[in-house]
Amino acid sequence: MSFARRKRISAALSYAVLLLAAFLSLFPVFWTITTSIKQRADTFVLPPKFIWFDPTLKNYSAIFHTRGFGQIYLNTILVTLGSTALCVMLSTLAAYALSRTPRFVSRAPLEISLVLVRAIPAIVLMVPLFHITSQLGVYDSRVALIVMYATINMPFATWLMSSFVGQVPVALEQSAAIDGAGQVATFWYVVLPLLLPGIAASTIFVALFTWNEFLIPVMLAGNSAKTLPVFISGFISARNLDWGPMAAASSLAIIPITIVTVVAQRALISGMSSGALKG
Repeated sequence: MSFARRKRISAALSYAVLLLAAFLSLFPVFWTITTSIKQRADTFVLPPKFIWFDPTLKNYSAIFHTRGFGQIYLNTILVTLGSTALCVMLSTLAAYALSRTPRFVSRAPLEISLVLVRAIPAIVLMVPLFHITSQLGVYDSRVALIVMYATINMPFATWLMSSFVGQVPVALEQSAAIDGAGQVATFWYVVLPLLLPGIAASTIFVALFTWNEFLIPVMLAGNSAKTLPVFISGFISARNLDWGPMAAASSLAIIPITIVTVVAQRALISGMSSGALKG
């Protein structure tokens, strides 16, 4: 078999694997969206109707007429934006400090703990967090959710940002210092622009973690600070599972996080391309 033939077969297999992966990733989204516009009878029919069915907007109408849905949607957006901004900002500063600090004895265990803390079951933290929020009078508030989300995601974001900070040459900071720039100016004008790809990647991960979080709001938020995951779970009961409205709410929940991911991904690609060109 010639080299050219092997190369074509390898390319064909690669595309086949990519198409299969894309199908497996996008089919749940397709299924959710189509279910959201199906009649109730079409939802349970076998074999399932993927395309040929009579569409309806009744499920979306039911969602928009649900009392408090607008507030719940706003809660989720504000909590996600606030906690993501707070987490990424503090983790970037922490990663910079950790990366530029001379090595010390407990640095390796500290870096490992930043990853291992994600393995702690969230349910273990619920009782102390409930007690703390109740004592401080911030139970069922957006501020409490923002702080808790940012705190829980900060170790992972710090660990992720540390790898990006480590790739920034120290020589650039030394050159800026020779030119008379202070430490703050050096970080703001020299280091931070080079960290944009890392900030974009951290933003994507933290926003996804926050947007999809269920356990914390279901335990520490009532009606005032309820978020979309808790609202969507309300369509599941012991006797019924209302697929249509649940799929409609899920489809609406996909929109904002998709926008955040696309915008951050563009910044990630743009920053990587800019860094490659400068290099």
